[in-house]
Amino acid sequence: MKARNLLLSSIVAVLFSCGGGGDSAEELSDCNQTGYDIYLGYYLEDPSTNPEDPTSGFLIACIPSSNGPFKSQFLFSYYGCAGGIDIGNVEGNRIGNSISGNWNGSVDGISIGGNFTGNWDGAKFSGTWNNSGGKVHVEIGACSYFVAPNGEWVLYALNSDENGVNIQVTGSSPNISWDNSIAGVNGFFISVYDKICMYNKISLSECTVWSVTCPSSVNTLIYGNVPLGCSENYPDQSLTSGKDYVISITAYGSSQSDVIAFASKVFTAP
Repeated sequence: MKARNLLLSSIVAVLFSCGGGGDSAEELSDCNQTGYDIYLGYYLEDPSTNPEDPTSGFLIACIPSSNGPFKSQFLFSYYGCAGGIDIGNVEGNRIGNSISGNWNGSVDGISIGGNFTGNWDGAKFSGTWNNSGGKVHVEIGACSYFVAPNGEWVLYALNSDENGVNIQVTGSSPNISWDNSIAGVNGFFISVYDKICMYNKISLSECTVWSVTCPSSVNTLIYGNVPLGCSENYPDQSLTSGKDYVISITAYGSSQSDVIAFASKVFTAP
């Protein structure tokens, strides 16, 4: 049986802990620092080196506008044979337009790790990651899955829109809508986060307030209501009027590891 529940990282996930960048990176305990901002994005496993079960997951990062340490949390969507949640942090350095570091963690008790590198191109950070142990087969009884030997990742500033998702938040409910006419899209993963929490904790696992997965036929939600055909990944938490939140929408294609578009939008709860 396959131990994957793709894009269910708000509920059950393996979070890879990343090191690198020296002691100064460890001092970045929050993102309420001058010159720092929160970025959101996703990672992909390389389907050419892991054709059995390539997957994707989500990233949050606190990155400086110039040279300095950065910190991130990787939410990898491995369901795991033994269950539970392992949480770790990414720590590294930005030098010019480049960021780099190392990552390490544990999947069902198996230690894995490697390096990651990336660059800022004026619109986003993107790069590659590698697993120094190569492709890892995790097998516990009838439960089995693979950790890819390499892949890619992307991070965007808040209020970015890759490929025209066009998120709109209106009304007092609030109502969330987006463009579902993007070519090749088969479904959407929608998450809402507490913005202040994201800056205080640099965390998605601690700051999610609602998360659902919907088919491509759906392009509107009322916060907290789950339409027919959608599935709730994390139950809705009450929104505080006047407080800022962040919604992110990932559009996927032939599989949930085939990310076609990604967008985030900050809104104030009515």
